[in-house]
Amino acid sequence: MIRQQKFLKKMPLRWFDISNLSEADSLKLQSDFHFTPDIISYISDRHERPHYDYDYHTQSHLLVYDVPIWPTTTIRHFTSHPITFLVQGNDVFTFHTESTSYIFDEFNDDQMREVLSEARDVTELLMIFLLYASQYFQRAVTQLDVERNILDSKLSDDIDNKDIVELSNVEKSLVYLSSSIQTNLLMLNSLQHTKLPLTKEALERLDDVLIESKQSTEMVKISQQVTQTLASTSNNMMNNNLNDTMKFLTVWSLVLTIPTIMTGFYGMNVTLPIANSRFDWIIIIGISVGLMVWIIYLMKRHKLF
Repeated sequence: MIRQQKFLKKMPLRWFDISNLSEADSLKLQSDFHFTPDIISYISDRHERPHYDYDYHTQSHLLVYDVPIWPTTTIRHFTSHPITFLVQGNDVFTFHTESTSYIFDEFNDDQMREVLSEARDVTELLMIFLLYASQYFQRAVTQLDVERNILDSKLSDDIDNKDIVELSNVEKSLVYLSSSIQTNLLMLNSLQHTKLPLTKEALERLDDVLIESKQSTEMVKISQQVTQTLASTSNNMMNNNLNDTMKFLTVWSLVLTIPTIMTGFYGMNVTLPIANSRFDWIIIIGISVGLMVWIIYLMKRHKLF
């Protein structure tokens, strides 16, 4: 669906927002705005990595930018999907899907439209979009930090498989976010050396976008280090608990072997000591218990029990 968004004041700019690009939308863009099939293919590719491209025939500037996607019931960790900007003269085209529509839904209220109205030209408007899109990475990392802190508080208690899976999802989320931020940064750093006619005001906005992205990079790095430490600690605790369990089972298997040996001896049809005594079963039990106590004493002495 192609919608021309309105500004709060009259501006020499036009913003066309396209959600879930359809075949009819593609034909309309080609007929009304002379989009080439190559541009349409770039826009339609949902796996396109962040980059800048310039079309000489239509003098259009194409920018692909990654944004975070929040976990769902099917995918329990953060991922990233691209949004696409196309600048053609004084027109800005924004392309997104339902999963990334939240970026542009933010500009539906009058306060945010007032922010857009501050743009003096199309490149400054583009930088405003990129600035607000970049801020969502910090929100995502902040949410992951909260989830990780909850898991950290459970370390003192028994950590179960569900907690391990949640910690793994946090690690995977940070990998996705880190990759997207890095590729976004590469694209942003290259904009000053492209044919995009950035004004002085747009360059200042671009610096703000770079600062936001670099801060997100540092936040992700710190969060990854803390998460790796937490994962390592969790593994060590689980291994230590397993060792304690195996030690406990080994000790008691040794202790309980003694009655088996004693009863096995006296279950044979051969002549054995005290076999004919009236109290032989009491004596055998006493010997077994004595040996068991002696084994336990030795284990405790050597700190194995």
